[in-house]
Amino acid sequence: MISPIKDLVSLIERITGRKDRAAIRSELKDENPIDIAEAITRVEPDEAAEVLEALPIFQAAEIMVEAPTETVKQIVPLLSDETLAAYLDVLPMDDAIDLSEELEPERFEALLEVIPDEDAEEIRRLMAYDEDAVGRVMTEHFFRVKPEDTMGQVLEDMRLAPQDKYETIHDLFVLNEDGALQGVLSLRRALRLGPDQTAASVMNTDVVTALDTEDQEAAARRMARYGFFALPVVTEAGVMVGVFTGDDAQDILREAETEDVLAIGAVSGDAEPYMSLNVWQLYKRRFPWLLALFAAEYLTGSVMRHYGQNDPSLGIQPLMMFIPLIIGAGGNSGSQVTTTITRALALDEIRGRDTLAVLGKELLVALMIGASLGLVGFLRALAPTPIGWSSGWELSAVVGLALPSIVLWAATVASVLPIGAKKLGIDPAVMSAPFITTFVDATGLIIYFQIALTMLNK
Repeated sequence: MISPIKDLVSLIERITGRKDRAAIRSELKDENPIDIAEAITRVEPDEAAEVLEALPIFQAAEIMVEAPTETVKQIVPLLSDETLAAYLDVLPMDDAIDLSEELEPERFEALLEVIPDEDAEEIRRLMAYDEDAVGRVMTEHFFRVKPEDTMGQVLEDMRLAPQDKYETIHDLFVLNEDGALQGVLSLRRALRLGPDQTAASVMNTDVVTALDTEDQEAAARRMARYGFFALPVVTEAGVMVGVFTGDDAQDILREAETEDVLAIGAVSGDAEPYMSLNVWQLYKRRFPWLLALFAAEYLTGSVMRHYGQNDPSLGIQPLMMFIPLIIGAGGNSGSQVTTTITRALALDEIRGRDTLAVLGKELLVALMIGASLGLVGFLRALAPTPIGWSSGWELSAVVGLALPSIVLWAATVASVLPIGAKKLGIDPAVMSAPFITTFVDATGLIIYFQIALTMLNK
């Protein structure tokens, strides 16, 4: 069953709170775990935790894998140790390690004591790698073949092996007695070969590999370049210790590219789904960048102030000296919003029906950012030189009020235009940061001068 996310959210809100786990299992048993993962980002953490506690462990674990990190962080403290231990037992190892990042070290270590020793030891081995190393996300469950094994033996082993023995079987990896990688053979080719042919006679010895200590993004880009489903992971001595799978590489590249796009729009932080982030988290991702840009634009105003004071014939009035500061803040904040929302629309994280929720969230963020910048701008304008510009109370107040007003206007425009373009069938990227910045610059000047006219007109 594929239910609209809005309907799924309403269903979860309706069935939780009754403490009736059977009803939750019954209502959600046919829903796609990916859809449930998105839905729980839009409900209260205690409701999401109740859903995970009630569902069959494999379904719940898959939901945990698909749910955004910020959502998982909120839910994990509400789950019982019994439930978390069950997750660790069934989750892929790289996802189990991700779960460790959401738990206190003492609690995670206690959970490792109650899962099978083999799984606990594997988790500890992978956690010994650096956070960004390939070894951290590799799987140790791959198809090992000896050079002397025949294709008949290989296929029989594959047929009789338990389902969870191998995470990927696109490729068969030929290892010698010391575990060193000798070659690789695709399963498709193995199926077409005679049963008496040995792995050594048909394997490809020119193997593209990844070092276990190598950066994940570099290895993922190599895999994408060659179009592989997986890369064998080896130590510097050539011993194969795992496989870096295509789905993990895809996630890493998507996150890296998303973070690059957000960084271009002066937004920091991980590539978390938009709806999983609250107002405070969005504020923390944006305000430091805006403050840095704010300081840079202050230098532009200082240039105008220098020439305005030293050459009165230029006619640069005190009110004009703050224009770069005011307009830059509006354009930069609008750029942040439109970059974030355009990216979320492209990834289908927000839809047309989310317009009011998005607008409400962005207006709250804009109020917080605008108030912060307004206070900084007011104090800098009022403070005596060389700390500030000694602009007096009235002009400083104009700056302090204009900044939050323009930031709020920029957030409104930058929120509505991309979503409106999507509804009209226009690519939201058309409403890109330069377009929004240009529009906000022009309208922001009107806001600034109207506030100045009101407060300074004698």
